[in-house]
Amino acid sequence: MPRIIMDLSIKDTYFALLRAGIETAQLADNSLPSAQLTDVLALALRQGTGALVAEQLLGLPLTDAELKTQCKLICMRGISAQAEQRMVLRTAWTALEAGGIKPVLLKGLSLAHYYPKPYLRHCGDVDIYVGKDNYHPGAKILRETFPDAPRFETEEEYFKHYNLNVGATAIEMHRVTKIFAHPADDRLYDRLEREALQLNPLTYTDGEDTWREAEPKFNVLFVFIHSWEHFVTETANMRQLCDLTLLLKAASDGRQTASLTDYLRTNLTKLHLLHAWQLYAYILVKYLGLPQNCCPLYTDRCAEKAEALLEHILQGRVQVKPSGKAPKNVILRKLYTLRLRIADARQIAQIEPHYARHMVVTTVAQSWDRFIKGQNTRTWE
Repeated sequence: MPRIIMDLSIKDTYFALLRAGIETAQLADNSLPSAQLTDVLALALRQGTGALVAEQLLGLPLTDAELKTQCKLICMRGISAQAEQRMVLRTAWTALEAGGIKPVLLKGLSLAHYYPKPYLRHCGDVDIYVGKDNYHPGAKILRETFPDAPRFETEEEYFKHYNLNVGATAIEMHRVTKIFAHPADDRLYDRLEREALQLNPLTYTDGEDTWREAEPKFNVLFVFIHSWEHFVTETANMRQLCDLTLLLKAASDGRQTASLTDYLRTNLTKLHLLHAWQLYAYILVKYLGLPQNCCPLYTDRCAEKAEALLEHILQGRVQVKPSGKAPKNVILRKLYTLRLRIADARQIAQIEPHYARHMVVTTVAQSWDRFIKGQNTRTWE
């Protein structure tokens, strides 16, 4: 995984604007390095932080009329899309509650209220957790509520969530928030998920709306794991790290931070993710302006690997590509897939070797287990 260094003036300008956008630092005009602001804005859009940076640019004395117009359009589109998503969410939420289900809001819209200007947080899908017991009843309710919406025709037990598209808004109704490949990891996470989302969800009011969200310590864990999973399977983006920064900032009173530290140390260690967390923590402190005393388990000893991780987030990770078609023979196909997984783990190992080793062990064990059980064709993956 070769390290690619981005133009420092673009990178530094982007982070100066982004820190101002999430209010972890003030923006001083004379502190901005010289850079092509169109390139900075393009980077912000790729990282899911376009509106945050565009609004900061609009506060500068821009001489480029085209750039100024583009910034205004980015902000307007983001505000409009979020307003539409909230309307869809209200309809879905009301229908689920009327059916006796108590949904919990996840990710995008549930994290927007942590931002200084919530309407600038780009939200992709509407993510709602209903749990395993309410998965099938919830899917039925959504189908009846949005009868003309394109959707999954069935809600299989191996799906993480049931999908349905209402206009330009996608609803993901979650049976679970994450599926771990290793059974021990999955059992632990399943317990934490149930405790946080079924037993101890929080209620908050956002304007005229009242929602349920995950308790803070689980929310921090979930947002991090979700982002790391994106990096391992595809690539992460800075929007996810902004979410984490603001969640940690909100949980920054002494007693809550101490409790959160214990919770994270215990569960990240068991999930083989402690070192990956420390890479993120370094980026949050150094680049996103999170005070060090608000960042549990921070260390600067991982600086070199954290810098490499950041470059790959900014550039997009180059993944291992399969060569040729998978063999038809079952055993040869298993070996073919195993080689791909190991090659992928070798890439990850250059940044996080502890987790990469766990990836290999899990892949081998999972492949053997499926072979013994005769699960040789998993068409849904």
